[in-house]
Amino acid sequence: MTTNESPNTKTRGSTSNESVKNWDHKHCLCGRIARVNTLWTLTNPGRRFYTCSIAKDVQGCHFFQWADEGFTGRAFDVITHLNHRKIYLEEKLKLVEQNIEKRRILKEEKMQLIEGKQTLEKEIKRLGRQLKLCAFVDVAAVVLMLLFW
Repeated sequence: MTTNESPNTKTRGSTSNESVKNWDHKHCLCGRIARVNTLWTLTNPGRRFYTCSIAKDVQGCHFFQWADEGFTGRAFDVITHLNHRKIYLEEKLKLVEQNIEKRRILKEEKMQLIEGKQTLEKEIKRLGRQLKLCAFVDVAAVVLMLLFW
């Protein structure tokens, strides 16, 4: 599984390593200079390999060769631990980002509710004044009817 993502954003898969300087130029089965990729799976963390520079599904050959030895012992354990830690922190970051987004949405909704409340309070005051005016007109009408009857 080859991707163009960096190891900082990918735990499974591999990444193309464009900055390799002192590597031997290996050639793949179709004669092109092989590309160096870095594998970021849990079983081969950070292990580099050569592959055809043309994608397999676009007429590329199926060339594959390890560029370095896999990590063993303590190095493997440390890298595996760091990968697990990275996954944990990425998940935690995602939750924090989701919480931030939820708070942003709640803040917007709160502002809309405050604006709605203020609009309703103005409407209540307007209707209260209108009610007082109607009551005054009703009383005035009754008084006039009593006077002229």
